[in-house]
Order: sequence, then C-alpha cells, then structure tokens
Amino acid sequence: MIYIYFILFSLLSGLTPSVNQEFGKIVKDDFDLERPFLGGFNKPKIQWVDWNGDGFEDLFLLDEDGRLKFYISNICEQETVCFDLHSTDFLQLSNILWFFIYDFDNDDLFEIITSDPINTEHARFYNISNNQLIDEGNIMDNQGSFVEIDPVMIPCFADIDNDGDLDLFSGNVIGTVNFYENIDLVNNIPVFNAIDDFWQEIYILGSSFSQRHGASALNFIDLDDDDDLDLSWGDYFQQSLYIIWNEGDPSNPYMDNINILTQFPINDPIISAGLNMPSFTDIDNDNDMDLFVTTLSGAYGYQLNNNFTFYEKDGDSFIYKTSSFINTLDLLSDVNPKFVDIDNDDDLDLFIGTDFDSSSFPWRGKIIFFKNIGLEEHTCEPIWEEITTDFLNIDVGNNLFPEFVDIDYDNDLDLFVGEFNGVLHYFLNDGNANEYNFVYQGEIGEIDLSGYSTPEFIDIDNDDDYDLLLGDINGNIFFYQNNGDKYNFNFSLNSQNYSSINVGMRSTILSIDLDSDADFDLLVGSGNNNIFYYENIGNEYFPEFILNSEIEFSLLGLNLSIDSFTSSNDNGFIVGTSTGGCYFLSINHVTSGDINEDDIYNIFDIVLLVEWILESDAYECYADLNQDGIINVNDIVGLLNLILNG
Repeated sequence: MIYIYFILFSLLSGLTPSVNQEFGKIVKDDFDLERPFLGGFNKPKIQWVDWNGDGFEDLFLLDEDGRLKFYISNICEQETVCFDLHSTDFLQLSNILWFFIYDFDNDDLFEIITSDPINTEHARFYNISNNQLIDEGNIMDNQGSFVEIDPVMIPCFADIDNDGDLDLFSGNVIGTVNFYENIDLVNNIPVFNAIDDFWQEIYILGSSFSQRHGASALNFIDLDDDDDLDLSWGDYFQQSLYIIWNEGDPSNPYMDNINILTQFPINDPIISAGLNMPSFTDIDNDNDMDLFVTTLSGAYGYQLNNNFTFYEKDGDSFIYKTSSFINTLDLLSDVNPKFVDIDNDDDLDLFIGTDFDSSSFPWRGKIIFFKNIGLEEHTCEPIWEEITTDFLNIDVGNNLFPEFVDIDYDNDLDLFVGEFNGVLHYFLNDGNANEYNFVYQGEIGEIDLSGYSTPEFIDIDNDDDYDLLLGDINGNIFFYQNNGDKYNFNFSLNSQNYSSINVGMRSTILSIDLDSDADFDLLVGSGNNNIFYYENIGNEYFPEFILNSEIEFSLLGLNLSIDSFTSSNDNGFIVGTSTGGCYFLSINHVTSGDINEDDIYNIFDIVLLVEWILESDAYECYADLNQDGIINVNDIVGLLNLILNG
C-alpha cells in the first residue's frame, strides 16, 4: 500500500537493508512464533560445523535457491541452543545442489566441496580465506578424470578405512553406492580414486521393481557404538530411513543386504513424503549424537513445511522432539505479504497471499489475516494474531497477490487480488474504515496477462486517481492508465513493458519514495534475480525510472515479493519467498522515546522519563531507548540525543 507511509523512508547511498530475525511475533491458537520471519524451508540440505570454534556446532542450510544460509549457535533461554541467522548468501555461492565443509588439508582452515555450478555432475573445490572463496577447480580422480556424481544424489564424506582422511560416497539411481577412496593431497586438494560403483554389493530397491529410488541422501555414523561406521540412507521411494549395519571393523567395513533396517529410529521411525536426509550432531552437548532428518520430498508427495525433524539421543533410543526445529512462519511456497491498517486503529495488520493450501480440496490459494494486537512488553516489537487462514473464503485461483487501495474514494480500503492465471479480481469494500465488508465484483475486464499478475496502485501521472502497475511471469511491468477518476476507475493498457523494466521473471512491484524527493521510486522483486531499485529521476508528473545500484538487498531466495513497514520504532521491508516464509529487512529500529505520545521529542518526554526511573519497579518499552531491559540514566542520554538531532 503506497498512499500514506512512503514519506517515512529515506535511504542512504550504499545502504544494505539487513535481515532482522527479532522483528515481530505471531500468535496462533496452538503456539506462538517468536521469530516468524526466517524465510521458511522447502527442501533443506544441512550440515553441522563449528565454524567459529566455540565448541558448539553451527548450521549451514541449502535450499531450492541454490545458496547457503548460515546460522550461528547460541545459548538461549533455559540454557537451550538456538540458532541466529547470520547470512542468507554465505560465501556468495550460487546454483549448487549439495555442499560439504571440512578441513581437508589439515591447515586449521575450512574448505568446501560443492556440485559444480556449471556442470552439476562434477564436484568443485574451494579454499576459504577471510570468508572469501578461492576457486581451486574440479575434483579429479587419480587418472585425471572428473569425479562424477549424479545431480539428484546427496553424496557424503567419511573415513571408512580409518586412514585419517575422508573418502567420498554417492548413490546410483539403481540403488547401489559409488566409492571413491581419498588417496592423496595434490596442491592441498584431495585426489580420489574410483574404487567401486557397487560398493559392498549394497542394493537398495524402492517399493516395487519399477520404482527404484532415483535419488538418495547418504551419511555415515557409528550407531551401534562398535567403533565402525554404519550407513544411514534416505531414499526417494522410502518414507523413513534405511540403516545398513557395518559388521566389519573400523578399517575393514563389511556390509550386506541382510543387516538392514527399513525404518529408523527403531522406537519412533520418521514417516515422511520421502527422500529424508539424515545428519547427526551433539546439539545439547551431552556427549552423544542426536539425529536430524530434513525431508527433501520424494515419491509420496511434497512436504514443504514440518520438514526439519529433531530426535534427541537418550541412551540407546532417539526421542522425537519436533518436526520444525527452526520454528518460523512457513506457508508451503510462494507467499505475498502486505501490511495495511485494515481496521483503522493506527497500526499495521498483516495479510499474506499464498500459492496453495493443501489442507482442503481442491488445493487453492488463500489469504491469511494476522491482526496487529499491540507491542511486546520488553522489545516494543509488534505482535500479530492469526485471525483467519481464509480471509475471503472464495476460490479465485492460486498464488494470490493481495493489494489494498481506496479505489472509489469512500475512505475505506478495497481489495484487488492478482493470481497465477494473470487476471485481476476486484473486491469492493461496502463497509467502512473501521469495519470492512468485501464483496466480490469479478475480474477486471481485459486484464489477462501470461501469468502471475501482481498489482501495485500508484497515481503515476498525478491526476488525483490511482493508476495500475502489474508485474507478470515474464518479468515485465504492465501499465494501465486510469481514464476514469478517483470515484470510478477505468483502466486501459498503456504499456506492456513500462519504462523498459524487466527483471527476468515474476516481477512484483512496490512504489515508495526511497530518496525523499517527493516522487515515487520502484522496488521490483523477481523470480531469481533478487530485488531491484529503480530511481525516479523525473518528477511526480512525468516519472522516469532508471536502475540504481546504490541500495543493495541481501539475496533472499526465489520469487520475491516485497512490501514496506513503518512505525514509530521500526522501518523496513517484508519480503515473501518461494519457500513459503518471509524475511524482514530493517532500515532502522529506534525505541520511541516519545513518552507522552505527542509525536515530538522534547523536555516533556524527559520529565516523564525521569518519573519512570524514579518508579523503580516501572517498565515501558517506549522508555527503554537502548533496549537493555532497564530504564535508567543511559536512556535519558539517548533521549537527549534524539532531541538534539531533531
């Protein structure tokens, strides 16, 4: 929504809005989401590595966007381990299908092997120096040939022969295992010898002769405490895990097709959509290896949430704890968030359009409504309560993109919804500013794009009515001029490639005055090319947009949809992603300091702040300017700075 909040933004040259994982809280019927905006997960491939050397395993996660997310482990409330999102584009790797981080050359520095971004059947080796990649080329065997790994397989590395280096294993589509022995370091890069494509004569079949997995995820661990490595195996045609027991010894593995478990953990096996990726780490620092299973979705459907399962090791058993180890808002796929004050109570409510909802048939997109119910006591962060998961209770298609605007100038917000088929649906609000009542009016005539219509309303020619910009599947922007007036719209197509803007695919649009020059600029989200800033170098009557790289947005994933948020203490953007979640990008966070809520920082606020300090048991987050949980003289200093800086 663009008609009231745009003037509150003023971004500086070179600014990179950063992900704020502490922003907001969502209250649901059965649980609360303390960190709702961590992006969601669709097909998470993970590895545990103590990256910062503090004795706790950090988390690396690769999802469908082909980039690494990095989470640092921390001790949180009640001495539990939590993970803080550090980067959504770690090491700037892209287009990778798998990865493995390890100190291969024993120099106390990590290296990383990934699928080759260009030829995904090959493996690429990188040194890492000061968090920068040094590309050392492809992994080769001892004959100088490329080590080849099927792109649908998740390989693993393990010292299977107990010689102090990690060997390489990958699956085959027929259910066998490739074994590459690590035989040497050449220029500090491991060299692998192709030993066997039918290692240990292991032969895993799917649910029938004609259904042989097609994909696998392997990992080795000593599960039975006999000092040799057993093989855990996630399979496309297996809803649980295979465990292949090693009956040999640490230096001489012996496995067969008899000593195999077909479901694991034994006491409470995971049952999922298939292709489960097992990993093990001592998450609670109690000297045993806990189990994590991420579901990549196989032959039994798509599992686009509840796909990060944690089992705690307890004696000889694994105890199920949760299927959402990193608990955040996850609405399956492709979400489109919008902030709007729908009930005229001076705070921003949250609406999220979804791609589809599989809880009822037929699957269709829905709009979820979260009402703003106030601020968290000690942080002043907004709290949203989930009111309904089907705001409109009507089937208008998939991949819904809501946009609220007072299109008929009657002081309440009407609703337009773009969707997968490229049309635009109109809902008239015949209620009022305080109590909405949306009545479906049908599709807007003659608007039918190739797909994924994403509306944004803006008075582009400053004639006192709303014109319409529409993003589409091909990354263009369509411009429909309003030839009616502010009471009765009449849209006619003016351009199919407005201002020559194209972002490759799936364009979404936010109009906002980013440089505070009294005209609208554009932020344009894309399917796979992040978010673009188009500066308006014209004016409010004759706009002219040019691509500007001064504002850099973090790489956040695929199919990005962006909206703005402003309040007395938070400015930023919410971004919906293909993984069904959202990120919040902060521009700034300032605890108000406006103690008497008169929209002015002055001596009267200082007087009230002193009174708060004198009441030793009093606390108000608006008065805690440095957010240390205490109101004291440091907050007075902070308020004086606000007053002096105007």
